Amino acid sequence: MIFKSRTASTLLLLLVNILIPLGMLIFMSGLFRSRPQLDATDFPSPSLETRVHNAPFDKVVFMMVDGLRTDFVFSKNGGFPFTQGLIRSGAAVPITALSAMPTLTLSRIKALTQGSSQSFLDAWLNVVNWPEDSRLDGGDTWLARLKASRADQKELVFYGIEEWLDLYPDVFDRVESFSSFQLPKLVNSDQNITRNLSNELARDDWTALILHYLGLDCIAHVGGPRSAHMRPKQLEMDAVVKDIYTALTREPHMQDTLLVLLGDHGMTAQGNHGGRLPEELAAATVFISPKLGDMAQPQRSAPLDIAEDYLYYSAVNQIDMVPTLSGLMGFPIPSANAGIFIPDMLSAFGDDTKAVEFLLENAKQIHRALQISTKSSNKAVVLDDDKYSTGHHDDLGRTGDLWEAVLLAEKAWVDSPSNEVRDHLKDSIYEASMFVAVAQGLLLVSVDNISIDRLHAGVGCLAAAVILAYASLPSLNLGSYSLFVAIAVHSATMFVPGLVEEEHHSWYWGSLLWLAFLSVLRTRRSGLRLAHLGLIALHFIGQCINKQGATNSVAEHIDDLIFRHPVLLWIPALLSHLSAFVLITRNLQTALGRWVAAVVSLALCAAAFGFKLASTYSHNPESLSFASEYVRELVASVPQDRLVRAFWTGFLACSLFFIWQRRGPYSPTSGFVAMTRIIDLLNIYLRLQSRPKNLSFFLIFEYQLEVLLSMGLSPAETATTVILLGQSAFYSMGRDNTIASLDLLNGFNGLGESSIIRVVIQSFLSNWIGPVWWSLAGLRLLTSWHDGRHSPATLTLQNGHVNGGHKTDHLNSNGGPKIDDAKMVKPTPESTANYIEYFTMQTLFSALSSLAFNLACMYIWGHEDLWNIYAPKFINAFLWVFFHQLMVNGMGCSIIWLLVGN
Repeated sequence: MIFKSRTASTLLLLLVNILIPLGMLIFMSGLFRSRPQLDATDFPSPSLETRVHNAPFDKVVFMMVDGLRTDFVFSKNGGFPFTQGLIRSGAAVPITALSAMPTLTLSRIKALTQGSSQSFLDAWLNVVNWPEDSRLDGGDTWLARLKASRADQKELVFYGIEEWLDLYPDVFDRVESFSSFQLPKLVNSDQNITRNLSNELARDDWTALILHYLGLDCIAHVGGPRSAHMRPKQLEMDAVVKDIYTALTREPHMQDTLLVLLGDHGMTAQGNHGGRLPEELAAATVFISPKLGDMAQPQRSAPLDIAEDYLYYSAVNQIDMVPTLSGLMGFPIPSANAGIFIPDMLSAFGDDTKAVEFLLENAKQIHRALQISTKSSNKAVVLDDDKYSTGHHDDLGRTGDLWEAVLLAEKAWVDSPSNEVRDHLKDSIYEASMFVAVAQGLLLVSVDNISIDRLHAGVGCLAAAVILAYASLPSLNLGSYSLFVAIAVHSATMFVPGLVEEEHHSWYWGSLLWLAFLSVLRTRRSGLRLAHLGLIALHFIGQCINKQGATNSVAEHIDDLIFRHPVLLWIPALLSHLSAFVLITRNLQTALGRWVAAVVSLALCAAAFGFKLASTYSHNPESLSFASEYVRELVASVPQDRLVRAFWTGFLACSLFFIWQRRGPYSPTSGFVAMTRIIDLLNIYLRLQSRPKNLSFFLIFEYQLEVLLSMGLSPAETATTVILLGQSAFYSMGRDNTIASLDLLNGFNGLGESSIIRVVIQSFLSNWIGPVWWSLAGLRLLTSWHDGRHSPATLTLQNGHVNGGHKTDHLNSNGGPKIDDAKMVKPTPESTANYIEYFTMQTLFSALSSLAFNLACMYIWGHEDLWNIYAPKFINAFLWVFFHQLMVNGMGCSIIWLLVGN
């Protein structure tokens, strides 16, 4: 009967673990969809030839430096002295271009070429990097408009990352691209672009030269904006600007060429991007040409003092680049454009009448785009939201009134042109409270092309998963009720945007209260123990290491302290690997002997620590500033790829050895012991995937695990502990609900060639180390409840004791347990049922929390928080659910099947 019940529960659990990621995937496919395509106007224009002939510029060098934050160019700490000199001379016009969410490269390329806001579908496409899903053949962009406007068939030339070619495969005539997927190897890839630059500048067969430099962004991802590589890279980019500007002044065919230096987004203090922090949105933009120095330009100072809000000079929307290029180059504005001509560049026309005429054309184009967008929105099926609908229609009515004022001002200008009437027409179009400002706000509303049927189908899958997961629960007890309370509180917070944005607080306090509850529950008869106080205190300290929320002075002081004294970074890192060395040696010495086990363990841990040391130094040379020059040269000469191969060789050899011990005919090792040994090996791998600063968490986690093992938690209590501590660890290790917190560097560890599957898996592990570690620790905790009785810390040697501190004299000559003692621990149907109960509780949490969050997304529909707060969290939630259900749970079930029992 037990076997039948267990089989049914297992099958239900398997079905639920499939339904949860399936429901999330269906819901995501209904929520994250492309913007409805607008009907493009015809490319030709009656006055096209006149406009091209009278345009201020006939060529453009579009130099995009990925991650070029405003302070890198405009502040006193910036590394662009030549560009700053051009700003002072008047030959350069500086702008702060504010990008929109998601601040990812793919989305920003679309916005900078189409002039419209983008959907959060780009956040997914930016990660998976599937060209066939990114293609926008025939897209109405300034690239296509410029190419069509040039009767002489001059070419469009591109050098840079392949995303441009994935988006617009038929636009460019001459290209040289490279993959952006090999992140760590792109620091010096900018040289591949620069080596072709002098030849291209000498040629007169192109009308647009597009350059996309990725090196600065790569340095930020791997070392942060304070990396020692950052300023040299900025100086390198400034030297490129100097070379191009020199060509503008010397080459006859470059006299009417405009150089645009710009970034696609900014970056956080950790070097990441994707969210909506001021430092992520503020991208530097500079229009450069010797001709600008001859026009009426205000005197501008450069460099400026550091601005805490990252706003320097005039601030505009990033998409305003599209109509500005259209006006300066003399081609029609793309039909879906929502951008407004940048005011600081109006003087480039050299004639106020021409400037106002183009502003009127820009206003008419935006009015047409708004009309088409409104019709598309009216046809779309949306959720009911009276508040949103009322506000939307009020703004539409206001734009109608403002457009009537524009038409009246235009009629007055046609009937009786004068300076006064011209200024009135300009004001009616351009002032902040006038037509284009309001219309742009409506056009920038995020995607409303949502599939309601898919949303309902996704919710249905998750509801079914909840019911089946609950049905598969074998019993309910105190631990189960505690988990239900945690789930209920967490689900309720999903409907409050402010709580979602500050979700880490709920997990921090929830986990602290749970640890306090467990400590009181276990010590109410014997008094409060020092170990339990340490458990709670270390958990609180871990929450202060990384910055979360708007302000966290403790974390900021820790960062500054490590930056000033980098030796403090490596002390806990070394201790963490020493702790791993002790564990692996203990696991191997039973079969190999103490000295052989120590040598094998030392080689494995030394390879992991050596790779971490060498890779960190290559990205952040300042991290070893305390060491001698000889030591730094020695670390720099370490072959990182060989260290990783050595680690994997030792890792796989030890894993196979433990499995062979368990499955072999003469094995003295129980499945529970073998499972803990495999988990210890996996924890070494997690150290390899961690940033050096986060290696101190492994010391905290291991202490907490030892204390929790002594408590003898039930399966339900174990599930509650793992969920609360795992979610808390996710945030305390530096992650949050924004895309900007995703760490891409460690996804490439040991991969000589681009492999999307392996990179994605390793990237997941490096970003969810805390939850994954505690998921594996849950299996360790369950070993204290086998054979239906409490047996803490099974077969874990501690200070000459076995079985949770009970003294024994049954030790062999190597210091390990005798064969008879090891054979005492055998899997039983009841003990295997504990694992099933544990995974069922974990799965029930995933199902209920996912269902609550999806319902919250539907509830919040129509509010900007759906895209500012919920959409980024949904991407993180989907990745966690997908990998946790299919990989972590699958890995745990595989370990049980291989080592504990069939």
